[in-house]
Amino acid sequence: MGARTGVVVAQLGGPANLAEVKPFIRSIFSDPHLVPLPGGARTRAAVSTLVANVRAPRVRSYYELIGGGSPLVATTQLQASALDMELAARGHDTVVVVAHRHSRPDTGAAVDAMVTAGVGHIVMLPLFPQHSDSTTGSSEAELRQTLSERGIDLPLTVIHSWCQHPSYLAAQTQLVEEMLAEVPDENLSTALLVFSAHGLPQRVVDQGDLYPEEVEATVAGVMSRLQRSVDHVIAYQSRTGPIRWIGPDVREVIATAAADRLKWLGVVPISFVSDHVETLYEIDIEMKDLSADVGIGDFHRSRVLGVDPIVGPMLADIVQDQL
Repeated sequence: MGARTGVVVAQLGGPANLAEVKPFIRSIFSDPHLVPLPGGARTRAAVSTLVANVRAPRVRSYYELIGGGSPLVATTQLQASALDMELAARGHDTVVVVAHRHSRPDTGAAVDAMVTAGVGHIVMLPLFPQHSDSTTGSSEAELRQTLSERGIDLPLTVIHSWCQHPSYLAAQTQLVEEMLAEVPDENLSTALLVFSAHGLPQRVVDQGDLYPEEVEATVAGVMSRLQRSVDHVIAYQSRTGPIRWIGPDVREVIATAAADRLKWLGVVPISFVSDHVETLYEIDIEMKDLSADVGIGDFHRSRVLGVDPIVGPMLADIVQDQL
């Protein structure tokens, strides 16, 4: 193995088309890191199959409304390519690969690509700015397991969190400022920023997961950089199943905003770096409709980082610290 560094860009993945929706749901619910069900592998397999059969028709209808699939897999590849080009431009000898937990290319394919490229050191960059054992932790565990199963003993550096990295906060602030630009100063008193993060089961947090604290740290960093003062709140979305989730739920926040006679609502998908069903359906359609129903017609959503030109340099800044 040589001196080249392999950079593993880790993501969860998503169904690229409607045929992949049921297998994707089954894969998600069979993952003990994401859905901590009681029982062993056999129980999880049975439950995940049942849930996929029940939920797939409804979830497919969501994907039909956003174009027939998730853009996340394609976007992640473009983000990795932008990072690769930026690192090369800065003189780093790296190869950037993508490892999805529940889509392809998976972790095995990523490891194969790094072995072929002759890397001598690995850096894992999770595309989850805020650390959670269910996302970053599970991606790291799968990477370590794959390396071990293939007898590959290489130094591995994991970027566990970049929720407060200056380049990330600057980029996220830019997107929020862009959304706020249309609000006149005299209307800010009736405006509300809703920083919406993906939910997490309460019992995961009770076991010590720091995800809510990381979300709060990101939001504090963004708010301190905004040029104008505006009220804000943190909320959580994407609850599934009968278990207790961390809150407040974003739907509750929208209802409260209406009761407080607020006129302008701007949702910031703070834990998402790519568009997926959570942004394109849950926020752009479901939350927007709910806001209209409760009397808030001026509803907006900030862009995610996606393939914005700021992404390559931002990710390179984060990775470069480990090279």
